[in-house]
Amino acid sequence: MYQPIHLKYRPETLADLIGQEHIVRTLHNAIAQNKIAPAYLFAGARGTGKTSTARILAKSLNCHSANSPTTQPCGKCNSCRAIALSNSLDVTELDAASKSGVDSTRDIIEKLGFATVESRYKIVIIDECHALSSAAWQSLLKTIEQPPAHVVFILCTTEAHKVPDTISSRSHWFDFHTPSIQTIVSHLALIAEKEEIKVTESALRTIAQSKNKHMRDCQTLLDQLSNLDTEITANWVWEITGLIPEYDLLTILENLSQGNAINSIKILKSNYEFGKSPFNIYTDLVRIFKDLLIAKASGGENLTEREDDTWKELVNIACTWEIKHIQSAISLVSSKYTLMRDNLAHLWLETTLIELAQIMETKTKEQPWANWKTIQDAINWSKEKLPHLSQSELEVHWNNLTPINGKKAPAWVQMVQKLQIESRLETA
Repeated sequence: MYQPIHLKYRPETLADLIGQEHIVRTLHNAIAQNKIAPAYLFAGARGTGKTSTARILAKSLNCHSANSPTTQPCGKCNSCRAIALSNSLDVTELDAASKSGVDSTRDIIEKLGFATVESRYKIVIIDECHALSSAAWQSLLKTIEQPPAHVVFILCTTEAHKVPDTISSRSHWFDFHTPSIQTIVSHLALIAEKEEIKVTESALRTIAQSKNKHMRDCQTLLDQLSNLDTEITANWVWEITGLIPEYDLLTILENLSQGNAINSIKILKSNYEFGKSPFNIYTDLVRIFKDLLIAKASGGENLTEREDDTWKELVNIACTWEIKHIQSAISLVSSKYTLMRDNLAHLWLETTLIELAQIMETKTKEQPWANWKTIQDAINWSKEKLPHLSQSELEVHWNNLTPINGKKAPAWVQMVQKLQIESRLETA
């Protein structure tokens, strides 16, 4: 029978958890030393493994294959199988998102008064615990304050700030990290190899980026893409997810850097024709501007999770922007969030690009070449920026310039900024 990838490759032991080494190590040692806390709070973004870890911990505490809690639950005994199927008599799971009232928690508390049926511990897993009502939290507080020796609470939440301090202060708190792009790519590559899915590394990276590094979402998307009858490439990921291709985003930035809104709007319309959502394009635009700011400020060092080729393009484009103009662009784009949920989002996005181009038109009036009258004026300006280069070396660079819109002056500024970055990298 078909089993979705995100279920088939759900972690079964602590060692299977991806990108949570700090949690694996702490829980492993606690179990090995039999230091079991009465309450645990697992906090983190969705898809990071909170509920899976809660079930693994439950299996570790109640596995029948060992005489005490074990770091390697067998997964085959009656207890492990019952927990996996969510029908263990000693492990209660509550979805607080749908059952947030006090009646649900009171029922659980009543059951905790009885001895275990076939296990060492009675375990309560409350998913999305932040959704519990105030009355429900109050009913739990007394039990968590003075828990029976055989009771363990495991609270899972994506919004830890909503958990009452009286509860969180009595719990062992674990923050689940969002894995890095490379961690997700490596994990998806292993799955693809086992499932005989033909997929490029670039596609895997695009999957991770498109799903904001949420592991479960990435696995689900890979599962969906595996139904294609061809090799999965980044283009297929962009097509299936409705996201704008990265090369289109870079071209939009290049056009905007020249104050050219018309060509940028043409790219938008081309993506609309392929069913791309204006809101998705908008969110990608916010991300690319954020990375453009990093490219400008980092001195050439890749501090983003973009591929090297994309990063080099961003560094080149950043040479034509000033930090204050990138910041203005980010503020402008960010202010349009509510409008991008409107039925006329495509129109608002196009007007936003026009406004962005106007920012660059203003920038052009401030450029240093406004006072240049001769080639030597441009060379003299660059000597202040590149004192390690001689007159003749600068002239060679000038002669090899590729004009921007038929003009060498803006291309010269871009070239000088690029040479400055290269010089800093060489001396770093």
